[in-house]
Amino acid sequence: MNTLANLRDVASSVPGIRSGVLWRSDAPHEGDVTPEGHEPWPPALVVDLRDDGERSHGHPLASTTTVVAVPVFADAAIQAQAAGGTMRGLYARMLEADAAARFVEAVTLISESDGPALVHCSAGKDRTGVTVALALALIGVERRHIVEDYVLTTEAMPGVIARMSRQFGIGDGAANVAEIPEEVLRAPAYAIEQVLDTWDAHPGGVEAWWTQAGGASAVVTRLKERLLDG
Repeated sequence: MNTLANLRDVASSVPGIRSGVLWRSDAPHEGDVTPEGHEPWPPALVVDLRDDGERSHGHPLASTTTVVAVPVFADAAIQAQAAGGTMRGLYARMLEADAAARFVEAVTLISESDGPALVHCSAGKDRTGVTVALALALIGVERRHIVEDYVLTTEAMPGVIARMSRQFGIGDGAANVAEIPEEVLRAPAYAIEQVLDTWDAHPGGVEAWWTQAGGASAVVTRLKERLLDG
């Protein structure tokens, strides 16, 4: 049965967040069954962080909901990660100015949605992880809860890799999977902690980083109104 392998409502793992507002996942595929426990489906907004190559077949939800492409990188296909890059290097790259502006765009879209917003990349781990972490950090969620949500993706990675194998032709054999660096197959706490450290060390903290990257203070206000429960 085809279904999303890494779908969850952020409220399910982060206390104090309103349910049914922010969802995260791996990439939807043609032929996926409607996931249980996430109603209404499809969400009101889908923010797709993949590059053009990853979206070469279009988006399977484009005919039934609003899908906005916000490619963090121009060439972020899974083959690039499997070619020897490190998680620390990738996450440092995601905080550089051009990628940072894309995260600002993604979080702004989430703040403006009038219904459930789903953010995804291919695995729902790296680009999605930073987007969700940014939204949560901006509204004051404790660091430990941001990390706890991020690392949950490790449990979903076997299913994610199986789905991506079919889409990208990585291959189901152990030899092919073995060529992918081990850390890419997990969501290690140190990766998102590196991002949080960067925001904490920025003069003025994450909100000042957000403003420098082009984010508006009104977006932070809307995020708090939408995401915080009570």
